Amino acid sequence: MVFQGKEQVFKKSYAKELIGIAFGDLESAKGLQSSNRGRPENICYLAQQVIEKALKAVLVWKQIPFPLIHDANALVAKLSPQDQPPHGYDLGELNQFASVRRYEEGAVELTDDQIQTAINVAEEIWNWANQKITKGAGRGGEFN
Repeated sequence: MVFQGKEQVFKKSYAKELIGIAFGDLESAKGLQSSNRGRPENICYLAQQVIEKALKAVLVWKQIPFPLIHDANALVAKLSPQDQPPHGYDLGELNQFASVRRYEEGAVELTDDQIQTAINVAEEIWNWANQKITKGAGRGGEFN
């Protein structure tokens, strides 16, 4: 059994799988936004998931152990100063959508601009992480 908070190290190859899953979450967030259906909180939840998975992908690629948590700030803290993502600890603002906001509707009114910003930041973090992982891949997409 894996307990939340216990740090884990994953195979380096898992980084590519994680970044792919994060991309799927990003596409889902964009699709939900463009459909004008569903809960706005779910779009922000998906944006938070993109960020979380992208950060975890970089940690996996760098072979840095991390706890199985949904806290972007804790994940950012595991990265060295030269590997800090865009927006740094501000990424934690979306943490609430991975927890309490999933169980509340309309408690915080989200504007279209706020939702678009969440998607834009998620896409920026995905691009940052993908570049770090892709840059580290050798011939045939295998990791060095």
